[in-house]
Amino acid sequence: LAISMREGGNIIDLGRQVEETVARVESEYPIGIDFTFIQFQADPVNRKVNEFIGNLMQAVAIVVIVMLLSLGIRTGLVVASLIPMAMVMALMIMGFFGIGLDQMSLASLIIALGMLVDNAIVMSESIMVQMGEGKPAIDAAVDSASELRVPLLISSLTTVAAFLPIFLAESGTGEYTAPLFKVVAITLLSSWILSLTMIPMLCVTFFKAKQRPAETAYESRFYQSYRRFLLFALRHRAASVSAVILIFILTLRAFALVPVKFFPDGDRPTFTAELRLPVGSTLENTDRTVAEVERFLRDEMLVDADAIAEGVEGVTNWAAFMGEGAPRFILPLYVEQETPEYAIFIINATSRDVIDEMVPDLRRFCFETFPDLKAQIDPLPLGPPITNPIEIRISGRDEDVIFGLVDTVKAKLHSLAGPIGISDDWGARAKKLMVRIDEARARRAGVSNLDIAISLQTALTGFDTTQFREDDKVIPVTLRSVAADRRDLGKLESLNVFSQATGQSVPLEQVADIEVAWEPADIRRRNRLKTVTVQSDLEPGVTAIEIIDQLTPWLEQQQSNWGLGYSWEFGGEYETSIDSNRSIMVKLPVAALIIVLLLVGQFNSFRRPAIILITIPLGIIGVVIGLIVLRSYFGFMTLLGIIALSGIVINNAIVLLDRIRIEIEENGLEPRRAVVESAQRRLRPILLTTGTTIGGLLPLYLGGGPMWEPMAVAIMFGLLFATGLTLGVVPVLYSLFFKVSYRDFEY
Repeated sequence: LAISMREGGNIIDLGRQVEETVARVESEYPIGIDFTFIQFQADPVNRKVNEFIGNLMQAVAIVVIVMLLSLGIRTGLVVASLIPMAMVMALMIMGFFGIGLDQMSLASLIIALGMLVDNAIVMSESIMVQMGEGKPAIDAAVDSASELRVPLLISSLTTVAAFLPIFLAESGTGEYTAPLFKVVAITLLSSWILSLTMIPMLCVTFFKAKQRPAETAYESRFYQSYRRFLLFALRHRAASVSAVILIFILTLRAFALVPVKFFPDGDRPTFTAELRLPVGSTLENTDRTVAEVERFLRDEMLVDADAIAEGVEGVTNWAAFMGEGAPRFILPLYVEQETPEYAIFIINATSRDVIDEMVPDLRRFCFETFPDLKAQIDPLPLGPPITNPIEIRISGRDEDVIFGLVDTVKAKLHSLAGPIGISDDWGARAKKLMVRIDEARARRAGVSNLDIAISLQTALTGFDTTQFREDDKVIPVTLRSVAADRRDLGKLESLNVFSQATGQSVPLEQVADIEVAWEPADIRRRNRLKTVTVQSDLEPGVTAIEIIDQLTPWLEQQQSNWGLGYSWEFGGEYETSIDSNRSIMVKLPVAALIIVLLLVGQFNSFRRPAIILITIPLGIIGVVIGLIVLRSYFGFMTLLGIIALSGIVINNAIVLLDRIRIEIEENGLEPRRAVVESAQRRLRPILLTTGTTIGGLLPLYLGGGPMWEPMAVAIMFGLLFATGLTLGVVPVLYSLFFKVSYRDFEY
């Protein structure tokens, strides 16, 4: 029994209703009623939501601890008060726009968590510094809000704009990840509103900053160390910029060490076994094959409740679907169309780890027992549905030439380490009965092609002559020859063809020649050209991009020997990855234009936005180092992490450059002094926002599962290195762009 849910429904409530119904039926019919949930989506959804809520609470706790340790009890509590208020406000707005709670929206809240306190930190820091310089609390709050309302809004909008390509992406993957933009935008704008209203009010109420001379505000050992580093970089600008460029180039070269994978395998204890018999196989043959596989599962892998209680791992239950695909109980599941030679198993295991041990054994059994069977056995995937990780499509007009090329490609795949289950979508050639009608003889005998077709259909397939009605059922009555005659070629040649024009019958061999030929069982076209798709699965630990990198130069070399009109292209995971990444990349100019317009409008300058845009790629340095150190991979979610990282880096640079402008235009400092003072004044807020963002993402890295781990790694390490470089590179670039010399400068 498969139950679907209406759009906008609550799967947790639906699951609860199903469980109650099952319990009621079992109580009313205690004899012979047995319910087994093969896939009960309410449980994994509820578990995943609870895990993400737990991660969110852990992230909140980490961020609060970081702020309390860095800012002190009083300031830390004021800033931390923004978190629950911003979360509640964001959830209210999400409910208004119909954005539900799922792993994507919850992960978006975790990502936004570290960024939403940025506004509060900058605001409270500014108020506290001005109060320390002798301003009354209300004046300090009003001046800080007036000074920071536009910079904080611009920084929030630029961060949101960095997520915009995810929302605009015209692909299934983009639709799947669209809540990232929506939730981050709602949360950051809620944070901005509260930072201009609630935070100044709390600062006036609770802050009691001690007055201290401005010249001693940054004389601690920490600030002195940073100032020495900054002044060294400013006095040696060419060497500093050259060093950063060199590090960036070396990092890009090290990117080759990072494995590339579009989406990882899922972490649920479920895997699928897709069985494809040769094209033309009957449903009875598929049934016998499924029965043998079930027998193997029952004898070799099935464990009962007692064994599970003792710690034995294996298969708990399964369901088999023959002739069509299984119900689409998860988004990445590809549903096969109706065909008699196809079957799929949905198999549940005791844990995810044991699946990696059972899959090779089941593959080996299928290969040794059914040599002509293609068995594709894999854990449940994440991301968009992909039929095969490796697909090479070869197109042309002459099928004999195409299959010669297909055999060459298959031989190349067999020579590589990694591909398994190599086949093609046309299948093995099938034996067909060719009836070649002699038109001249048929006309002389008074027999038409339709007469021959009807006679052959009657003898081989059967001809519906009438219908038998029983109650409300209609049963067709089919006329055809006995099975022995249908399998005897000699009797087919002597088959009498009835002429509807003359009312006489003539033997089939008198008007046609019969021969047996081997022909493709399935002919497929793409762009009106005959196209054969070579398909392959992969050994565990081997990625599709590794095989593609080896095949690409070989195929380019081989194509020079192919005739005109024959071509190849990749499908499978590579094509899906390229399409998904392209759907994001083509929308990046829109986000870039919005960011540039916001920055130019904020600074009324082109040089300052140029400085900010130059600092964006610096995050790549940390991303690559993090992926290598933590042995993660580059995939679609990693790309989204880099895009999100760019918005955070822009945020830090905006705050720093805006402070330089204020020191020069409003406080009257000379440019050299203003750069150093601004860097010192914004040092602690930038470090705090970096610390809170990284701390907030730690639970997502540790407990978010294989899909969210690379994204968290990209943002954490990218932000860590980008912050360190930003605090040095932005002042250096400013001094270069505005020709501020530090040759004889003394602080």
